[in-house]
Formats: sequence, C-alpha cells, structure tokens
Amino acid sequence: MIKNKISYTIGICNGETASACLFSDGVLVAAASEERFSRKKLDNSFPIQAIDYILKHANISLHSVENISYASAKDFYPELKLKYDKRSVGCKKNGDKSFEIFSKRIKVEELRDKIKREQFQKWAKSSLTHQQLRSITRFYHHEAHAASASLLSPFTKGLVLTSDGRGDFEALTIWFFDRNNPEPLTKVYSSTSSDSLGYFYGRITGLLGFKPMRHEGKITGLAGYGDPSNARPLMRSMIDVKDGELIASLGDNYSPFFTPYSKSLVAEVKKFSREDIAASAQKHLEWCLCEILSYYSKKLKLSQMPLMLAGGTFGNVKVTQALKSLDCVSKVFVQPQMGDGGLCIGAAALSVHLRKLKVQPLEDVYLGPLVQIDEIDVWKNKFPNLRFEACSSIENKMCEDLINNRVLGLVRGRMEFGPRALCNRSIIYKTSDKNINDWLNKRLKRTEFMPFAPVIRNETAKVAFKNYFSDDLTLRFMTSTIYCTEEFSKRCPAVTHIDQTARPQIVHKDKDLFLWTLLKKWEKASGEMALVNTSFNVHEEPIVCSEKRLLKRWLMG
Repeated sequence: MIKNKISYTIGICNGETASACLFSDGVLVAAASEERFSRKKLDNSFPIQAIDYILKHANISLHSVENISYASAKDFYPELKLKYDKRSVGCKKNGDKSFEIFSKRIKVEELRDKIKREQFQKWAKSSLTHQQLRSITRFYHHEAHAASASLLSPFTKGLVLTSDGRGDFEALTIWFFDRNNPEPLTKVYSSTSSDSLGYFYGRITGLLGFKPMRHEGKITGLAGYGDPSNARPLMRSMIDVKDGELIASLGDNYSPFFTPYSKSLVAEVKKFSREDIAASAQKHLEWCLCEILSYYSKKLKLSQMPLMLAGGTFGNVKVTQALKSLDCVSKVFVQPQMGDGGLCIGAAALSVHLRKLKVQPLEDVYLGPLVQIDEIDVWKNKFPNLRFEACSSIENKMCEDLINNRVLGLVRGRMEFGPRALCNRSIIYKTSDKNINDWLNKRLKRTEFMPFAPVIRNETAKVAFKNYFSDDLTLRFMTSTIYCTEEFSKRCPAVTHIDQTARPQIVHKDKDLFLWTLLKKWEKASGEMALVNTSFNVHEEPIVCSEKRLLKRWLMG
C-alpha cells in the first residue's frame, strides 16, 4: 500500500518577534522564535535559525515543503481604504495636529513594512524553487492573528477579537468564525492603526519610565497598587469607544507612536501617582475592549458565544479575565503565542484550511528544541561544581530540595513557544515564602513588584479558585487571571496578587503525568497547594533554549 504524501506548510513572520512554524498536514509540529537562538530579546531579524530548526525537527529539506505562508500583505484592502478616507476627512475638519499625526502613521508604517517584506522576498528568491515562489500565500497581519486564535482553538464557531499596536494599517479587529466554511473568517469591524489600544498602553508604559513593547506587563502588575478611578478622565481623553468605534484623540494627549510625549501630557501624568496612572490605564483598556465586543455582539444578536483572542494586547491577563466575565461570552481561548511571534501560526493554519485540510486544535505549546544533556564528562570538566545525580524518584528528590528552600530549574522536553514558561523551561519554588518577590526578582534582575504565578493540579484548583471550570483553556496556558479563595491566599501568598487574583497554570493528569505527580507529592509534603512557576531567564533575556545556555545560566548566574 502506498502511503499518502505528507503536506508540509511553513509559516513565517519577521515583525516584532520573528518566528517560524511547521504544519504536517493539519497538525502544528514545530514552532520557535528567532530570539531563542540569537539570544536577542524580541529579535525581529529574518528567522533563519528558526526555519533551520523546524526543518531539522521534521528531518526534511526546505525544497520538500509544499507551501510557504507569510504573515504580511501588500497594501490596504478596499474596505479599509474607505475607513481611512473617512477618518482622514474627520481629521482635516478638526483643524489641528490630528491630520498631520494621522498621515505620519501611514508613512512610517509603509516604510517599515516595505523593509520587512523585502527581507522575506530576498530570502524567498535565494532559497525557494520556482514552484515554491509561485505558490507563496500571503495574509494580512490581523487576518493571521485571527486565524491563529480561531483555527487553533477547539471551537467550531464564535467571535474573534484581535488587538495590538498595529499591523497592515489596523490595530483592532473583530471577526465571525465558522470552521465549516471554506473561508472561515468574516470581518465584522476594524480600527485604523492610528486608533490603537496597543499604542495607548505602550505610551503609558513609557510615561511611567519603562520600555514600551517590553515592559507593559509591569504596568499590569503595578496597577494592582493604585486607584483606577483617579486618572480615568485623562485616559478617556486619549482614546475612547463611541457607538462601536474605537476613536483616539490625535494630538497632545495621544499619538499612534510610543514616543515622544507633549509637555502638557507629561504635566498631566505627574499630577497622579504612577500606581494610579497604571490602575486607570489598565481599567480603561479593559473597559474599551469589553465595550466594543459587547456592542458588536448585541448588534449581531449573538449571545454566549466562544471568544478567541490574539494580538499583543492579550498578553495582558487581566484583560482576558474581564472579557471572560461578559454575558455574551461562553468560553475563551487565547492563542498562547498571542503577540506578533504567533503570526506565523495563523498564516500557515489559514493556508492549510484553504487547501481543505483540517487544522487540529492546539494541544500544547511544547514545539521548540528538545534539550539533550550528553557528554556528561565534558560538562563535569568544564564546570567542576556541577553534580549529576541519578534519582530513583525525581519527584521525591525535588520535594526534598524545595522543603530545604532550594530554588529549582526545571528543564525537560521541548521548549515552549510563546512568552509563558509552562514548566519545561521554568524556575520553581515553594509558594509559602511571601518575600520571594523581593529576593528572587532581585536575583533575576526583575522589578520587585512583579507577581509570580502558580502551577497547580486541576483537582486542587477546584478549591483554590473561585468560579473555576476544568475546561478553561486560558488557565492551562497561563493567559488569564482568576480570583483566589481565602484558603489559597493564606497557604500560597507568594503567588496571590494584591487584588486576590492569580495567573495559574493548571495541570491535568492525562496531559502531564510527571508534573501532576510532582504537585501531588508536593501538596502532601508541604501542605501547600501549588508551586511557583516563573520563566527560566533573567530580565531582558529570552527564555533559555539550548542545554549549553541552560547550564551556563544556572551555574554562572
């Protein structure tokens, strides 16, 4: 019997975080970001090493790949052009700086995107066959985001919401998804890239002294310490939702760029504590997204629909929790590599679907290189203090070390794809030490108020969190917060946020027997309900990838 030929599809993106992925028929089998190999955080150079990895993983050559998909289109699509024309007329009527800012956004975007597309075209011409060049498929930025969230979800129908700084002249989109349709995504709404919640939140990040595009998570962490009502009028003067439209006030208080800031805006921000600014920005972001989603759900007469999310905005776990609380939403899936690094998945998945192959839902994100520690004698000579120990029960040994206040680096299997370490490249510790935010963040060169996350068994989560459901995928992939019970907060203070929420990784026995067993034994040995899980890297460094980097990072600090 002759076996059917496997259809391979590569997805490529080279924007904010350059990445590549590989589908074998309809299954995502490998994915990685260039930063993990280059060791340059958010590396946006062309993902040569990532492409080499995914090909090596499947033991195939580039020329044996049937389809190449790229997550960046060429220009405005017709409907968006009409929206830009209308917005342009409105800006001109204002008679202020708004038209100048609006025009600058378009010019800057055209130039930057041209450079990235030329990178891809140069690689394609030098690396692909004529047949491959002819069959390249290209998708719009937010179209790829939407496809990554919907086609990799377990849902058949629902709404898709994407939001980030900008991409192919859009910043936020809403789609209706139907997996059974040949073209599964129907756009319901989009905003211009000048009306951007990503730039709004990024500007707040910069105004508070942090790095936009890097440290937005710090604003989310800091928000828990402030009063969200104090500076809300200032936030609404920057960007607002009116009759289902996301509209930014282009001028002194807001522009669709991370910098610079007007003197008047800096002066306004200084009237409030940085905690209150962070809290107000966070609350306003949540409100804008909930308001616009509710508006279109009502307009389309949709209720209790699954919601799928992608785009850098949804790295914000508090936003996901807010959207989950809406009456129009039943279940939520956040594509775990939600930022631009996940565009390659969406482009490839959509290409697979359009060829009438069924895209399989995402089971896990362990899609990167496998760690293999070999040549032990070589490592012993290089690091004299390194000790290898064979254990009859590694779980018992780990529990013993944790009881003795040792911080453990848990490294196993394939590296995670995306910003979350899900216990394949994680640092773990006990959750009863509430001072961990001070000393461990200091060692990792992270900001002291940044909260840690728990990893916890599904069975224990039922008594640890309020309104917990075992099928909540956002909690499997650490993409949402949830309110804690008093018992959990008392027994696990190191991973309970100031607002009594946590951002857990829920472990199911049938999905990860080793980790589930470790947690069960830890519960019995310690009386705690979870373990601390934080990514295996220092601040401003990507999560560790190779075995050499792992050992060097842990031993040399």
